[in-house]
Amino acid sequence: MRIYDRIIEYTHGRYGNKTEETSSESEESTDSPSIMKEKMPHCKYVTELCQHILFFSSFQLSFALMFSLYCQFYYLAIFNSGLLLSSIIHWNKPTLGLRRKIDITMAFINCIIHAIYAFSINSMCFFVWLLATIFMIVLYLTGKRFSYNSYSTLYHLLVHATGTMSALSIYYISKNKLIDHS
Repeated sequence: MRIYDRIIEYTHGRYGNKTEETSSESEESTDSPSIMKEKMPHCKYVTELCQHILFFSSFQLSFALMFSLYCQFYYLAIFNSGLLLSSIIHWNKPTLGLRRKIDITMAFINCIIHAIYAFSINSMCFFVWLLATIFMIVLYLTGKRFSYNSYSTLYHLLVHATGTMSALSIYYISKNKLIDHS
């Protein structure tokens, strides 16, 4: 059986579109779908190296958590800790499923909460948030375009770094504003 046929057979079995084989095909084939499932992890979409890189890069989200605690923005710290935990849990063993959906949902909620906070502080904070959000969306979509290879990992690593730096910038600007007005 050629590699192309194996990939097609695996994807049909993965998404529930099982094709029927004739008895002669099943006797000739030594690679049944059960053997293919043992060879390829279920719904894993990144390589081991990319998994390790993104797992360790998710720890940089702790900088935003620590700085929000330092600046006494406790409600933002709650959402930062949720994003940190969901990112670590997802990138420990990345699979397409509930953990990924929770991580994406937490990232979206964190983005919305930071937008509300930045808008309530001043226009400079909101501009930093808007610029960073547009840049992160472009990075994410560019990474999806590369279909989960090493370039996709680098783009997602930049998404983590951009989000952390924009959060730190917003906290710094708002902390200076609070110091100036006290």
